[in-house]
Amino acid sequence: MNIALLLPGQGTRFTEQVKELWLESPGARALIETAEHQLGFPVSEWLTADLSQDTHKAQLATYVGTMCMYQLYKQRIGLYPGFVLGHSLGEITALTIAGAVTYEEGLALVNIRGKAMKAAIERQESLGMMAVFAAPGEVEALAAGWDNVYAANLNSEQQTVISGTRQAIQEFVKHHRLEGVMLGVNGAFHTPYMKEAADEVYAQLDGMSFSPRVQTQVISNKSAGPYDFTNLRGEIAAQIVSPVRWQPSIDYALSRGVQLFVDLSPNGMFVKMLKSVKGIFAFHNEESMAALCTELKDDIEVNRHYDIFSRALGIIVSTKNNSLDAEAYDNIVISGYNRIKSQIGKAASDAEIRETLSLLELILSTKAVPADEITEYCNQLAWKVG
Repeated sequence: MNIALLLPGQGTRFTEQVKELWLESPGARALIETAEHQLGFPVSEWLTADLSQDTHKAQLATYVGTMCMYQLYKQRIGLYPGFVLGHSLGEITALTIAGAVTYEEGLALVNIRGKAMKAAIERQESLGMMAVFAAPGEVEALAAGWDNVYAANLNSEQQTVISGTRQAIQEFVKHHRLEGVMLGVNGAFHTPYMKEAADEVYAQLDGMSFSPRVQTQVISNKSAGPYDFTNLRGEIAAQIVSPVRWQPSIDYALSRGVQLFVDLSPNGMFVKMLKSVKGIFAFHNEESMAALCTELKDDIEVNRHYDIFSRALGIIVSTKNNSLDAEAYDNIVISGYNRIKSQIGKAASDAEIRETLSLLELILSTKAVPADEITEYCNQLAWKVG
């Protein structure tokens, strides 16, 4: 099953019921404790609070809460996501899940981003955002000829969020006879109004290291295509002033064979937003989690029967040998296979996991498996044990 995870941005508020699910999970609880220890903020209290007028707190709460939802997904579903898509702030969560940044680095990054955007808002007046019930292409064309209004979120076939000054937004929708609802935020996100914030984030990310090897594919808000990991610092900053191309990103995922989307928002937001897209499942309460488990029960059952060593052997035997070097095949592939086979049934230490991944990569290289396929196999295996 080709699965994609959908990750929410600022503006999503978690319920006490969802928070209780996290506190029952040692892994999710540890994420909250790590955030509070590292940042020195009462993040646990923020998770269920109304933070609509404080983008700094809201971004941190959303990031931590969504990572807790992801922890529950790994525990209850445990199936590898071929793609991750994060809406606005959710893109930082996507980068964390993919392994481009650690959770601790993600906390630092969101802290920087939230503070910079809050400062930019405080230096400006009367900014806002409105959800307009019209197609993105139509709204983009209209906004192109209007001062102080920008198409900020291309959310779905019939929903576009515009950003700008509150007065210009009101005049825009009235003039074009559009229906819309003002959002509970006091900034004009994903527009040139956030340039100072983007510049500040870019400057503060100088020196931060990012992993060149990721475990799954991230679809970019900015391009609605593969994320550019060669320029992570620039991409993170540019996203702040660029439209979130959400519907095109969903379309790209579908074009790449995604069969099922898991909505990790706290209220099934993407299920409601993307009504024309089939195969989106919510994952925010016991009922929705049970429904997803039922939908994926066969895949989940198969997944639970294999440890890292069995998975590695399965990959080795299922890949074609394209090498003509018989000696290398015997010395590396056969001996490596037997070495991994001898570990089946044993509990794997971190060192043994790293060794198995390295050995798998060597074996597949010896078999002359294409490099992109090797990366995909190793990424999946690393995710399953990570």
